[in-house]
Amino acid sequence: MDSLAEGRYAAAEQVRAPMGHGVMYAGFQAVAREWPDATAVIGPDGTAATYAKLLEAVEDAAGKLTAELAPGEVLGLAVADPFAFVAVYLAAAKLNVVTVLLDSKLSAEELAYSTGKFDLTKLALDGTGPGLFALAPAGSDAVRPESDYADDDFVVHCTSGSTGRPKGIVMSQAAIEARVRLWAGEMELTPADRVLCALPLWHCHGIDVLTLPALLTGATVVFADGSRLTGRGLGRCVESHEVTVMSGLPVMYQMLTEARGIPASALRSLRLAISGSAPLAPYTQKSFKQRYGLPLRQVYGLSEIAVICFDRQYVGNGSIGKPVTGVEYLLDPVPTEDAAETVYELSVRGPALARGYYRDADATAEMFDEGWLRTRDLIRADPDGWYVLGRHSAFINVAGNKVGPLEVEAALRECPGVRESAVVGVPDARTTEHIAAVLVTDERFDLDAVRRRLGERLRSYQLPQRYLRAPALPRTPLGKTDYAAVRRLVDSEERDAK
Repeated sequence: MDSLAEGRYAAAEQVRAPMGHGVMYAGFQAVAREWPDATAVIGPDGTAATYAKLLEAVEDAAGKLTAELAPGEVLGLAVADPFAFVAVYLAAAKLNVVTVLLDSKLSAEELAYSTGKFDLTKLALDGTGPGLFALAPAGSDAVRPESDYADDDFVVHCTSGSTGRPKGIVMSQAAIEARVRLWAGEMELTPADRVLCALPLWHCHGIDVLTLPALLTGATVVFADGSRLTGRGLGRCVESHEVTVMSGLPVMYQMLTEARGIPASALRSLRLAISGSAPLAPYTQKSFKQRYGLPLRQVYGLSEIAVICFDRQYVGNGSIGKPVTGVEYLLDPVPTEDAAETVYELSVRGPALARGYYRDADATAEMFDEGWLRTRDLIRADPDGWYVLGRHSAFINVAGNKVGPLEVEAALRECPGVRESAVVGVPDARTTEHIAAVLVTDERFDLDAVRRRLGERLRSYQLPQRYLRAPALPRTPLGKTDYAAVRRLVDSEERDAK
């Protein structure tokens, strides 16, 4: 790995997952047999199911898959109901059926794209009659595609597609089992825990970070529809189900800190609150702790390897903490205009690493290098904790100065009247690019005051030249800021101004 040879290296403890097909099912089966009467899941409607009932559903789903899938067929899992989703997922794990996790809300066009891209032959959909789910042909039965999946491939995670067409991240059961076990250890999960999952199960955060770690340790998963939750609804969900662990996007915690009518005691059952999948504003982190008396810890990772860093010791102030057990890392110095600041590009590896992207050799070569994952994220590695400055490709070039959008966004969110912010670069003939900021504001907003505050916090070349106000930031289905849509918003405003 010559391109990274000059980076600083640290090796974490090596944790090897057991090899072989069906390891995820076997782990769940062992837990279900040990605690059959314990509550495994609680659905969004409050319906509870024991481990014995969930295991029975898994066996039924496995029977259906065995009867209706031919050897070598590829399953697209597009089920909205969380109980059914988990049952089909674990059934596919038992049979080692290659399974592509899909958003159940995909349009017909997006579903057709995924069918062709990932060589799907069958789709698991929400059942309309008796039974947990229905199987339907994916595309035409006349031609069954020849897939390029390896013998030990199991799950394909689709990237969120916020900046383009989604890619398929291919993983073995051993890699999934490793990430689940390692993360369950970091959270110190026990059968006494109740874990809130208000994120979609087709995404790594929902299935690998929340649901599977809970189910493989005998804990209870409390499912909620995050797209419909208000701050008060989220607080009531935690209180009524006595949730002990929750992890979600920063917007969830922003809702909790801003909502009225939630007493601090509503979250008293929580022992661990985690924010991930998007940058956490220090302001939200501070406000949450002030209101509820519980540290809000940030986790950082990529779907290609799951959790990389966790602020377990609570450095706060936007820190992602340090690498977790089972992750080796390389810090490759990156030249910057500011000689006083050392910035690194981060690469990682470990037993939880995916093998690459399905039928995308160029993207695989760009991110995967001789067993390492090049995150393309730039890191400031302070002794107490690390900080993500932004994605290498997302940096804005202002007259030769590289500006990290995340740093500018964080400074904007510290300004009175700015509730949310998104920053993008706009082509500029004089300076290569200039900075545009899209803001969601409240009645306290004053642009002159924002400019003065930023002038105290940022360097001159980091200051936005354009400000746009919007009622809300565009978001992906997962809830992340959709920067492609933000850029279109800026471009549209620029055209209207001409």
